[in-house]
Amino acid sequence: MCKPVSQEGGDHVANSAVSIWPIIVICFTIVVFDGLDTISITFVAPKIANIWDMPASAMAPVFMAASIGAVIGYIAAGPMAIRLGDRRVMLLSVAVFSIGSLASATATDIMGLATLRLMTSVGLGAVLPLAVGAASSVVSPARRSTTAIFITTGLSAGGVLAGILGGPLIQNYGWQSIFIVGGILPLLLLPAIVCFFPASSREHTVAGKENAILGLFAGQLALRTILLWLFAFVVFVEAYAVLYWTPTLLINWGMPSEMAPASAAVLSMGGLFGGVILVFLVVELSVVRSLMVYGAFGLGCILIFAHGSLDKTIMMVVFGIGAGLVPCCMGQAALAVSFYPGHLRATGVGFAAAAGRIGSVVGPGLGGAVIALGWSTQQIVLMAAVPSIFSVIILVAIHILGPIDIQDSQIA
Repeated sequence: MCKPVSQEGGDHVANSAVSIWPIIVICFTIVVFDGLDTISITFVAPKIANIWDMPASAMAPVFMAASIGAVIGYIAAGPMAIRLGDRRVMLLSVAVFSIGSLASATATDIMGLATLRLMTSVGLGAVLPLAVGAASSVVSPARRSTTAIFITTGLSAGGVLAGILGGPLIQNYGWQSIFIVGGILPLLLLPAIVCFFPASSREHTVAGKENAILGLFAGQLALRTILLWLFAFVVFVEAYAVLYWTPTLLINWGMPSEMAPASAAVLSMGGLFGGVILVFLVVELSVVRSLMVYGAFGLGCILIFAHGSLDKTIMMVVFGIGAGLVPCCMGQAALAVSFYPGHLRATGVGFAAAAGRIGSVVGPGLGGAVIALGWSTQQIVLMAAVPSIFSVIILVAIHILGPIDIQDSQIA
């Protein structure tokens, strides 16, 4: 029997009886399964479109439904955690996205699949802020940004896992198998969540006593909050358009369809590699400067792709695009952690993530619309340079504003 963890008393629990590493491992693993389920639809979509005899662009409602569900999950996670506690909401969220993933395997048409992906993504959307918040609350203030980035690298790790498993599973057991595996694995974590996941956190308790949303715009936080939301929106527009449509674009360019899962895996491997490096880079350069480097690198890889050819080097370029773009999505959570004091942090992270997920709704929709126009793969990818440039400009503005002095109140 295990004794459930309670974290009512403080923000940093390193000196308590609570063990930090089980919480971090659980949070990371949950996010890995989140990434597996999120990315799997990107290379399952071309297969389903072919089986159901429809153009690839017809899958856009499925992609958009998934992102809309994630937005709902992000927004709902905080208020639900205040009312029910972090552990209960995490258990509910994991159960929802597991059941939704399993049910997705039974879909027989676009609207049915879109409805099931909406349900699944509500759970997926709630999981990430809860995991980042819980992991950040059990480490010292100096390690919060790196911890937030580390946990979010689980999304890319899950994408790599999906790419590795996707090809063999689809080939041998059909497209439904990837959803079945993605639904079963998270259910195995439920006992560990009951045993080790914090029941509630100090941030939720304090935020519930005042209008935390208005607090995000108090004093010198106002402009930073606006820029953070803009940055999150822009990088998610770009990253999700690329993540969702790269396999389809490469197939349209002439890549064999059986290699589509490999391209998704390479993109996610690049994101994972970039995320791991980002964990260490922020220690030397700060979060903002590090993200500026990544934004510029991703832009360079996009330009190379747009002016390149479909040869053996294309996977290296796809890897580079993933390494540049995906860590920016991870970094927006670290920016939020670095901006806000303890009583605003959960709300700040959640709303920044919601802004990003709104971008993830727009991105796949724009991608599908552009593909439907019949543009070439290179022309479509070149369009991704626009949000890259805009994201770097936003980061420069945040850098000019300079760091903010965060005064975290401590529990006696």
